[in-house]
Parts: sequence; C-alpha cells; structure tokens
Amino acid sequence: MKVFTTHTGQRIKGDRLRDALNTVANDWARMTHAIRVQDDYASHVTEKHKDNNLANGLALAEEIRGGAIDSFTIWQRVNTVLTGECVAFLSKANDDTNDQ
Repeated sequence: MKVFTTHTGQRIKGDRLRDALNTVANDWARMTHAIRVQDDYASHVTEKHKDNNLANGLALAEEIRGGAIDSFTIWQRVNTVLTGECVAFLSKANDDTNDQ
C-alpha cells in the first residue's frame, strides 16, 4: 500500500491518501482543460501541439490518481490537500538579503 509522508513527518495512507490524490488529479485535469479552452498559446503553436498538451496533462492526472508523485509540484499539492499548508520549495528562513 502506498504511503505519503507530509512535511511534518506524518504518514498518510488508505482512504485519506486516495481522496487527496483524487483531489489533486481532478484539479490537474481541470487546469489542463482550462489551458486548452483559454487558448492563449502563441500563434505558431499548432492545434495538434495544443491537443497533445491536453492529452499529456490528462494522462498525468490519471497517473496522479493512481499514486504517481514524481515531482515536487505534485508532492506539494498532495501535501497541501492533506495538511492545509503549502510548503515552499525554497525557504525564506535563510534569506538575509532583506536585513540590510
């Protein structure tokens, strides 16, 4: 059984994890459709390329639904659904450039 570890170290599995994966997959599919419908692509992008992007995005949504978490972006989204906290990729904790 797949287990997801949150940024706090909590280990999530079962229905709770499945629900989070479904939420993220549904959001990803919605975003993919919205990008295609909005069609703000540059003029040189072909309809075939746009359709391929749509197909790839929908395929990724199904992979997420199946438990594929193979990037920080997907981990972050699942973590946010489970914890309510969006963990930054780069923390400002060590950023002292504003202290001048």
